[in-house]
Amino acid sequence: MTSIQNIQVRKIQPMSMTDSLLLFGIPSLWLYFATRFCIYFIHQQLRLPLLVCWFISGVILVFIPLFILSLVFYKMEENAPTFSAFRKRFRLQAMTLSDWLWTVGAILFIGITTTLIIIIAQYFNHSFSISPPFLSAKVLTANEMWILWAWIPLFFFNVFGEEFMWRGYIFPRQELTHGKHTWLIHGLLWLMFHLSFGWNLLLILCPIIFTISYVVQRKHNTWIGILIHGVINGGGFLSLSLGLA
Repeated sequence: MTSIQNIQVRKIQPMSMTDSLLLFGIPSLWLYFATRFCIYFIHQQLRLPLLVCWFISGVILVFIPLFILSLVFYKMEENAPTFSAFRKRFRLQAMTLSDWLWTVGAILFIGITTTLIIIIAQYFNHSFSISPPFLSAKVLTANEMWILWAWIPLFFFNVFGEEFMWRGYIFPRQELTHGKHTWLIHGLLWLMFHLSFGWNLLLILCPIIFTISYVVQRKHNTWIGILIHGVINGGGFLSLSLGLA
């Protein structure tokens, strides 16, 4: 079996700050348009719950385009059209014991720090809202369980679209420019991507955003970002929707 380390891919080029701002900034505008206009347009036209309207607009306008764009950029680099070369370029390495320990530790750290942030914020501001109205999840009734099926495409393309684009394609190029500070610069740009969610959610997102950025740089494995992103996003939604939290 050929080791992923021995697969040849085209040498990647450093990414300038201008390019980083463009590649994060343009999707940020897509997300702003989706959250400020499209959700409510779909709601008015179809009378679906706001949460489902977010699933539709987010998938179509933001996360599928990010997923596709990451593949387009991979092709533009003239890498080999093989899954092995793709895995190496996007750093989809096999998970080692150390990777698993970092992943579990990161998930626990994010859970604890996020909870502390919410507790402290609500102590000083009793009206502190965790998320904007269209992201508010609640326990689903038996007649609402179809919403879980509507959520699955958003979950997949949200996690893989962002991780392929941010950590798979962009992060290795940023490392060639920013070195050991990449995780911080990358994290700030990823935080900017979420501006349209409002300041409350930005505050709550800080632990996951900077932790994923740091651990992915430390371990050079995009699977870690995918797993943390998936567990936190998916676990949070499912626990609320199924009444487990």
